[in-house]
Amino acid sequence: MYYKLLNSFIIIIIILNVSALLNEENISYHNVSILLNFIFLKLKQIKKRYKMQQVPIIPLNAKVSAIECPGFNYLTEEQKLYAYHFVRASWSGAKICYFQRSYEAPGLFYLFQKIFIHQDPQQVRQLLEENEFTKHQVDSLFVYIAAFFQNCGNYKSFGDTKFIPDIDEQLFEKFVKLTKAYSEEKETFDQIWNLVHYHLYTYEQPYGLIDLPERNGRNSYYSNDLGKELIEQLDQFLHTKHISELNTRLIKKDDQLVLLVASAVRNDVVELGEVAGHKVVLQYGDFKPFLSVTAHHLEQAIPFAANENQANMLKDYVEHFKSGDMEKHKDSQRHWIKDKGPVIETNIGFIETYLDPMKVRAEFEGFVAVVNKIESELLNNLVNRAEKIIEYLPWPKEFEIEKFSKPDFTSLEILTFGCSGTPIGINIPNYDDIRQNEGFKNVNLGNVYGKPNAENIRFIQGEDLNLFVKYYTESLFVVVALHELIGHGSGKIFLEDKDGKLNYENVTNPFTNQPVTTHYNSQEHWHAKFGPLSGAYEECRADSVALYLSTYDDVVEILLPKQSKEERIEIVKAAWLDIINGGIKGLEYYSVEQKKWGQPHILASYVILQALIQADPNIIKFEFSELEGKEYFTFSFDYSKIWTVGKQAIGDLLRGLQVYKAIADGVGGIEFFNKYTQVDDQFLKLRTIVINHKQPRKVELQPDVQLVDGKPELVVFPETYEGVIQSHIVHYQRQVEDVKELFLTTQQLFKN
Repeated sequence: MYYKLLNSFIIIIIILNVSALLNEENISYHNVSILLNFIFLKLKQIKKRYKMQQVPIIPLNAKVSAIECPGFNYLTEEQKLYAYHFVRASWSGAKICYFQRSYEAPGLFYLFQKIFIHQDPQQVRQLLEENEFTKHQVDSLFVYIAAFFQNCGNYKSFGDTKFIPDIDEQLFEKFVKLTKAYSEEKETFDQIWNLVHYHLYTYEQPYGLIDLPERNGRNSYYSNDLGKELIEQLDQFLHTKHISELNTRLIKKDDQLVLLVASAVRNDVVELGEVAGHKVVLQYGDFKPFLSVTAHHLEQAIPFAANENQANMLKDYVEHFKSGDMEKHKDSQRHWIKDKGPVIETNIGFIETYLDPMKVRAEFEGFVAVVNKIESELLNNLVNRAEKIIEYLPWPKEFEIEKFSKPDFTSLEILTFGCSGTPIGINIPNYDDIRQNEGFKNVNLGNVYGKPNAENIRFIQGEDLNLFVKYYTESLFVVVALHELIGHGSGKIFLEDKDGKLNYENVTNPFTNQPVTTHYNSQEHWHAKFGPLSGAYEECRADSVALYLSTYDDVVEILLPKQSKEERIEIVKAAWLDIINGGIKGLEYYSVEQKKWGQPHILASYVILQALIQADPNIIKFEFSELEGKEYFTFSFDYSKIWTVGKQAIGDLLRGLQVYKAIADGVGGIEFFNKYTQVDDQFLKLRTIVINHKQPRKVELQPDVQLVDGKPELVVFPETYEGVIQSHIVHYQRQVEDVKELFLTTQQLFKN
């Protein structure tokens, strides 16, 4: 539709320009050749202009935001060494993220690493400027490479959409071939460049979005000839064999389905049987070189463990990464949740399934953080009151866990987060049986919050803007705390264990008034039942819990004991405003062509927004105007309705989300959820305005820890694009030949 409109627009513009040309320049009607050339030139100019407006780039006004961890300097020498080895383990494993993000990402990673290993960013800048690159062109290169490293590839971690360099393709190739690394390793560079240069700039369907080919996307979890139906059949087969998909990738090879299992030592091949006429084979040893280093550093950390739980956790991690056995990772998490209140908090493994189009295979991540004692004390007060707070939730008591296992909940200063993006809060492990029967942990990553700049905030104005900025940190602290601890920590799911025993009886479905008869079996994960929307569904449930509970002042007071009741009310208003604003400005992550949302947390906010509007169309009002010569809008939210119609709307939403999840009704749950995911004409108009005024996300800069004369020291970098690039050279310790080898072998199976 948009291309037809574009063509019509082009024709009108051509007619107008030709008319002007004929009138002003007195061109003869008979000079057809000149006229056609003129039309062709105008056509190219207009198409180029249109294309440039649509190109997914990282603009130069993207700010670099440094994560600071002053708490590291107060650690003992042993604690610093424990942290050092975990930092190295995390970044070695983070190489895997590039392989999981796109086919071409590891090849580009290798080229960029080698270029800046041979020459630091200042030397590269000088080289390029001496060869007629402008400052703007060099900056455009550097912001692209900095964003590439931060996202662990050329697709955004927030939205899973592709971004390309904002510089001419020939000029980018010239940059690569001018470098010292190219001159010294020309054959290797040419080989890799020839494999990746097409993918570097191609962003039209199906290359613009991480998804399955049948849904107009590309991904690096499945070979290009695999479809949803066959993948689901295989995964169901794996469940019968008690094999987890979390640390695997899948390829189709002749008549075989080959499951590549991540492991550092085990490298054998196991035949499992047949699925849909295909022989199923487990092939161990995927990502072997990276996980070997990860396992090595985790072993090195054992002597510096603070207690037996940490030591046993590390031993199970090592065994897991060496063998590929996910049961050993589950054992590590059992020790992890028992390690209460550590000074150094860590976790590592194949954890979150957001990136996988099927939402069952996990992305690697590893983090290291230092505890913030003051904020942690407030969070533990919330933990101690959690059982009573859960009673406020709006679903029937039969749909709540019988006994809330009090988890550890700490506020942390992130030292390292080796993955494609750093969250602001975490609730893990994700293993349902451990969460329900043994417990979990929550962490609040306070030094990731940042502080908003009023000048860069769009669509909010006046007193709303002042409220948003003034209470941003406090409101986010409240939402994250309630989201992680009670949002993700509450709500029962109905299970049948491996012995056939059910964890529920005589429960009535509140929507049908019929007995509940559906549940999950011992090998099923609820994400598989709810499919691609499962991530957004759960994040929406957790955000809704946070908003619902924020209407109880006794709950908010636990987290903000020093604020007056009047100030707490203002903070609650700011919290609701933040989530509503997230749903509105998040419209940019909605694909009109595919009718699909690209980011789970954003869709969660949008569903909440729509639930409020459907309950009361007047609760949010939009006012249209102009800003900087473009159509613009602001919105206002009726705060007086938070404790009435707002609370009721969120309660109704929560009840549906929890009940459908509990009874394993993926079809009913998604149908219920989709009542709020649709983008009508009004919101399509808002989407266009949002895109025209969108502000770029910040580029994250993390510190590192290095050994200096055998002693660990914190290393920080300049808050610039060059600093981001240099930080990633340090993160990966200049050790990248293993990435090249794996890219040129196994990764070619995922070429698309």
